[in-house]
Amino acid sequence: MANPDVVIIGGGIIGTCCAYYLEKEGLKVTLIERGKICSEASKSSQGHLFLWELPAINIKLAKASKKLFWQLNDQLDFDIELRNTGSMSISDSPESFDSLKKTIEDLRIAEVVCELLDANEFTKREPNVTPGIAGGAYFPEDGQLNPLLATIGIAQAAKKLGAEIKTNTLVTGIELSPDKTKVTGVQTGNGKISTKYVVNAAGAWSGQIGEMAGINIPVIPRKGNLIVVENVPDDFVNCKIIIASGYLDSLKVDNKVAVAANVQQTKEGNLLLGSSREFAGFNKEVNPEVISEIAKRCIRFFPSLANLHTIRSWAGLRPYSPDMLPIISDSPIEGFYVATGHEGVGITMGPVTGKLIAQMITEQKTELPVEKLSVNRFEKQS
Repeated sequence: MANPDVVIIGGGIIGTCCAYYLEKEGLKVTLIERGKICSEASKSSQGHLFLWELPAINIKLAKASKKLFWQLNDQLDFDIELRNTGSMSISDSPESFDSLKKTIEDLRIAEVVCELLDANEFTKREPNVTPGIAGGAYFPEDGQLNPLLATIGIAQAAKKLGAEIKTNTLVTGIELSPDKTKVTGVQTGNGKISTKYVVNAAGAWSGQIGEMAGINIPVIPRKGNLIVVENVPDDFVNCKIIIASGYLDSLKVDNKVAVAANVQQTKEGNLLLGSSREFAGFNKEVNPEVISEIAKRCIRFFPSLANLHTIRSWAGLRPYSPDMLPIISDSPIEGFYVATGHEGVGITMGPVTGKLIAQMITEQKTELPVEKLSVNRFEKQS
């Protein structure tokens, strides 16, 4: 079999989207995943398409990506449960409501569609919310999908176009030219694959792959926990609910874990409760104390949750970059590209990341500016 033009490392939403859009450009792709497709952060996501995270570059990426998801939705072989649901942010105090007002002003400058709600307006839209909130905001352009179905569906679409997908294959090294300036191949547990281009889409493991090529990629894992609750009527919440103050004033566990509250309902009727942030290395064990704190905080805002049963809980590792911006970039090594660091918006930004990487590799003008997303920005800061 002929050598591929591009080897992609990582089988989550970012890697599969890169494979799809590169194949669309006519390049021959091999995607390598050390486990199964969608076995790490993408599987652990709530599947929220989040379109209002500042700075402005994040918002532009998210909006472009959502449009691509709707295009993909018409092209994939099965339903990925893509829906326009909107989301709402709760302010639990006059102080957080004042802060939310300022955030809304900034978001409107960034062309985000949003509506400020007082307490009565919020309660009319979400009757199950606890009395006494200060108000909130509504973001009608947000959406939801099933992250597992989306990632697998895009992987299958890439394969249909000609991509080769190698699962249960561990990358052990990056092959470089004698002068260490150019990619020549990828070493795996099953042998070497010669290639001209490599895309590092390994999520929380991207830093380790970068080291193999001699490139500093300061992405580290940040653990998040989620809870799945039994099916409830489809009007328990009318869209995803996020606490405006988020992690900034959240509860703490052992002074290490930030816990915030968000409530989201799946198409099947289950509730997803989140979430937490913790730097715990590559440890994915679920901490019962953290799960308890998430549940308590969600119940504080939706008291009727206390009467429902938890089905399961899990933890995933988000790829965290120091400035909370993704890395969508070429690198000092010719042919080595980086698509990582999306933290909690990897699902949201999957398609646009894949398309931008494909445009870079095929030397097209990127449809969005990518200078701020370069891996080289970290060298400039050091």
